[in-house]
Formats: sequence, structure tokens, C-alpha cells
Amino acid sequence: MHSGELGLRYDEWDGQLFAVARSGAFSGESSAWFDRLHLKETFVAALRTFPLSPTAPPMIEGGFWSKEKAPGVARSLEQCHLRLIVSPHDLRGTLLVRVELASETRKTADLDRQHMATVRFLTQYAAVALFADDLDRVLDGVKSEAVLQNQLS
Repeated sequence: MHSGELGLRYDEWDGQLFAVARSGAFSGESSAWFDRLHLKETFVAALRTFPLSPTAPPMIEGGFWSKEKAPGVARSLEQCHLRLIVSPHDLRGTLLVRVELASETRKTADLDRQHMATVRFLTQYAAVALFADDLDRVLDGVKSEAVLQNQLS
């Protein structure tokens, strides 16, 4: 892997998105379940916008969601296993990729034993555009992995 890299694979059989991220000496891997069409229509589409919004950047997050919700209230993410955000970093068009990865913990009392890693690296719009195209192909089952790399020297 380069000094910063994110790899995503999608299991279309059960809807699980697998992520491996590394930046320098820090790395992690995790997965979460996502609807394929939702990923394509929201996250992939948002990655293709220019410029990316600093207040509402492309983001996906998944893990264990609350089972109950009040009418008119969205369910909450009780335990995040995978969060990916791509946001503007500076006025030159550099983008910050932030990947939060965590292991599953089935019981609330075990949260102190949950493994977590946050990986950040910088990239550019051109790399994100290629990543969006590759992720689209991964979600269509045409490609096995989409990789986003640090494109800065």
C-alpha cells in the first residue's frame, strides 16, 4: 500500500462492504452492511460532485443500528463499524479521506474491548473520481475492489 490507501470490496450476496485502510504505520479493517443501490445513489453520486461540500461531504456509515424508532425519527447508529468521509482539506483542492474502522461487539458491556482505528490521508479530485467509477463497478459485480490512494507527493 502507499502512504495512504483505502480498499473497498462488496459482497453482493449479503450486502457487506469490506474496508481496509492504511496511512503510514496505522491500519485497520472492518465491514458493515449497506444496500447496493443506496450506496450508488447517495455515496458514489456524492463523490462525483465538484466541489465537494465542506458542510455535507460524501459519507457512509454502518454498523449496529437501533431497533426501535419513534414515529418521524430516524434510527440511530448505536455501534459504528465503518465510517468513510471525503471532505475538502484546503483551498488548493486537496481532499481529506477519513476512515473509521471498528470491530463488532455484541454486548454493550464489552465496548471497552472493541478495537478501533481512524485512518486519514490526503488525495485529489482526480483520484476520487477514479475511485467513484471503480466503486460503481464493484457494486455492479464487474470489479473486485475499488482502491483510493494518496496522490500527493
